[in-house]
Amino acid sequence: MTQIHDLYTLTEGHIITPAELLNNAKLPNYEFVKFSNNSVGLHVEACYREAGEAEVLFNYYFDKQDRLQKLIMESGSTLEVLFDRSIEIEKLRLKIRTSNHKLAHVHE
Repeated sequence: MTQIHDLYTLTEGHIITPAELLNNAKLPNYEFVKFSNNSVGLHVEACYREAGEAEVLFNYYFDKQDRLQKLIMESGSTLEVLFDRSIEIEKLRLKIRTSNHKLAHVHE
């Protein structure tokens, strides 16, 4: 039953909110946190830098309910998707279906 709860949380929950990201602007390793509105929700760009290191940009994409949809990290020429809600939901649904399929075979 915890997988169903996890699926609900992933579908409807707030992993991180734009307000929480605003607080990052006060931290010494953050150079800026910028907010912009697009047609589907908020885009937040945060620039993080460790002392003596290259800057790392984090791009957060939220829907109109302030639920994180995607998080992309950019460091130099490297671009990495750290979180994609639709992919994570699909992976969890597949895991649930696989578990249910295995349970059905155990009871046969």
